[in-house]
Amino acid sequence: MRSESKIILFAFLLIISGCSLFNKTKETSNIYYSSGIENLILKAIGGDTTANKSLGYFTDLNLPLNSNYNDFSVDSLIISSGKKYFLALISFPNPIYNRFAVYDSTLRLYILDKSLNGYLDDSVFNLNKQKMVRVSERFISKDTLKVHRVSLFLIGDSTARLAFRTFTKLAEPKIEFSQTVTEINVDRIRTEMNSSKESEISNKADVFLFDYSKKKYISSSKIFDNFVINQIRNFDLKPDKPEITDLKSFYASVGIDIDVDTLKTTANTNDRLGFTLTLPDNWRTIKNLTIADYLKKEIVGTKYLNEQIGASISVIMIPPDDSAEMYVKYNLKFQTSGKYKVRYSDKIPMRKDFVQFFEFSCNDNKYILILTASKYTYETYKDIFQSIINSFTIDC
Repeated sequence: MRSESKIILFAFLLIISGCSLFNKTKETSNIYYSSGIENLILKAIGGDTTANKSLGYFTDLNLPLNSNYNDFSVDSLIISSGKKYFLALISFPNPIYNRFAVYDSTLRLYILDKSLNGYLDDSVFNLNKQKMVRVSERFISKDTLKVHRVSLFLIGDSTARLAFRTFTKLAEPKIEFSQTVTEINVDRIRTEMNSSKESEISNKADVFLFDYSKKKYISSSKIFDNFVINQIRNFDLKPDKPEITDLKSFYASVGIDIDVDTLKTTANTNDRLGFTLTLPDNWRTIKNLTIADYLKKEIVGTKYLNEQIGASISVIMIPPDDSAEMYVKYNLKFQTSGKYKVRYSDKIPMRKDFVQFFEFSCNDNKYILILTASKYTYETYKDIFQSIINSFTIDC
């Protein structure tokens, strides 16, 4: 169904966001076809926040933009009721950008999977008058181990959900292990395991029963999955090429250096550098980050990100005798006085974004704040941004 893409190196443990089942995309009277959805996705990965929002935030705009995909297509399927769905599958050299999504013709999002690795391929088959989408992954772990994984998505009249996921192959230098689906029906999936040489999983079988409350096929033992995970963990080879195994390596793969202990989602945060900032939900904090955008030189600071709306606020502490203009390329021509002295710029258009700079000072404490948001996001959430900026408190 898809042409092969380039091999990418990736560790098996990446499940940053996994699959999310939700129907939050705003309904529209427009009718979309494969070509229209494909064009919107291309705009979204190119940084178009309006297109990204219409797609249910298909890509994470807090990450560096990446349009250099390996393979991409949008295919359609029609279920027994006659309803049409569209399957979007895209893979990149860096798998943190990989996506599988299901939309209908009104652009309603049914599922968005961000946890896919390596070569990607999909196919469709029938299961008792329902449609199943099979997404296959092939990737490399620890520079040497070849790993295959399969996911089955159940498509219904008004839902799309991940129903089954398991490893199907692990190839080590001297032995290969496999798990094959031998039976699949509405009540259960049965698999059989084997290996190229006699091993602990040779001729074993597993049964995944359909849990009607969770809408998933579940095995109580997960024999092959547990076996593959243990084999990879215990494989005695330190990889030369970078792998993504946690949040720190996730961000490092796109050039963001963070201390994983400082990455969190928070509502009220004190960064222990003399200030407090109150944030709504869905904002992520990255401390000790090198910040360079819109600055004359790189400075370590704290960045707050909201990938859902594509906005960020950076906070940088500077010496009390310095001014923001020593670091910022733009003039902060407005000023207010109160408990703190606040200097700020107008909103400055930067291609598709607005950027605004603030300088807060109190006694010997001085900070630069940088607000970045798309023009649409800036206008839509202006009151929220103003509330966040107004919540900035200095310990002085």
